Amino acid sequence: MKNYYVFIFIFVLATAVIASVIYAIWRSRRVEQKLISIIHGSPIPTFVLSKDGKIIYWNRALQALTSIRPSEILGTNHHWRAFYKTERPCLADLILDGRTSELEKFYAKRWKKSDLLEDAYEVTQFFPDLGEKGKWFRITAAGLRESNGVLFGSMETLEDITEQKIAQDELLQRTKLESLGIFADGVAKDFDSLLTAILRNVFLAKISASDEDKILEDGLAVAERAGLQAKALAHRLNTFAQGGYPVRKIESLGPVLREAAEKVFRDSKITCKMSIVGDLWPCEVDAGQIKQVLENILINAMEAMPDGGNVELIAENTTIGTTIRSLEQGNYVRIIIRDNGIGISRKNLSRIFDPYFTTKKTKELGGIGLGLAICDSIIKNHNGLVSVESVVNTGTTFSIYLAAKPTNGH
Repeated sequence: MKNYYVFIFIFVLATAVIASVIYAIWRSRRVEQKLISIIHGSPIPTFVLSKDGKIIYWNRALQALTSIRPSEILGTNHHWRAFYKTERPCLADLILDGRTSELEKFYAKRWKKSDLLEDAYEVTQFFPDLGEKGKWFRITAAGLRESNGVLFGSMETLEDITEQKIAQDELLQRTKLESLGIFADGVAKDFDSLLTAILRNVFLAKISASDEDKILEDGLAVAERAGLQAKALAHRLNTFAQGGYPVRKIESLGPVLREAAEKVFRDSKITCKMSIVGDLWPCEVDAGQIKQVLENILINAMEAMPDGGNVELIAENTTIGTTIRSLEQGNYVRIIIRDNGIGISRKNLSRIFDPYFTTKKTKELGGIGLGLAICDSIIKNHNGLVSVESVVNTGTTFSIYLAAKPTNGH
């Protein structure tokens, strides 16, 4: 009988132990499942590496970003494929392998220690192959440790800061242009005054020169032409600095667009395909200045296609909500100028509105790098926006937004 009770006790004890183990396993798996749900449900692209550097989690946001499914990559160490063309360590690898001393080698001047976590680092990096035009990401990676401090893995997250980065760059660009504009305004006015005095005296010298003094007359004619060109440059500087003091009135942009295209492409090898909606909204603009902007961009398009090609000139109505940071909500006319020319390289694209920046080899009066800066200044002074997209050897697209004044019928 005694042995019977001992057996019962051992059986109950074993059952309790087994039940405890099963419960612990169940609870552990439940906690793990919750962790997996949290990682996969996060809108921030995230992956987790095990101690041996293999991928154990690859969440849905990262799958959407990279088009790489978890089934293709889990259990491998090929996570670099999502971000780089050749094999190299990611931030999480350097932390996991204890190679944080090599951060400068791979992320020169773009990394820092996290302000919040001891074993975490942050990097800001541009990935040209992600998205249509590349993306900026703030990368954060941290080591994962057990309660006793032993490292068992690492996790990396990628926060898309492309919009924020573009906004910062635009603000910096605007600040630089405003400062330069103040300087250019003063220089242009002083320069114009000096040239006026010089040209007045050149004119007096010309009418005072004798008919026999041919050399003097020719020299004065050259000086006069140079002075007039310099005055034109002073006017351009003034236009860049102040937008040329626009005199606005309600205008229909259709005729302005047609006149600009006809003037630029007359006797050229360019085919201009125009598409202007019949009920294009009128705008309150300085028609002469807007025509100057259009002509400048159309000339750039023509020069990008020396052997001929096609230019699309589109004008349409659009209502903007909050999708474009630089514009207030409201009604706009959008003008699109698209060519299939040589395009603009990525490194030059962000600089094309900078004064005196040009990719042209000859810097004649029309190629000194003020044209697009003036366009930007004019459109800015109309409370509009001009933007550009380009792919080398494919073409360039300029988009101009001008505030519209819809009639009562629209």
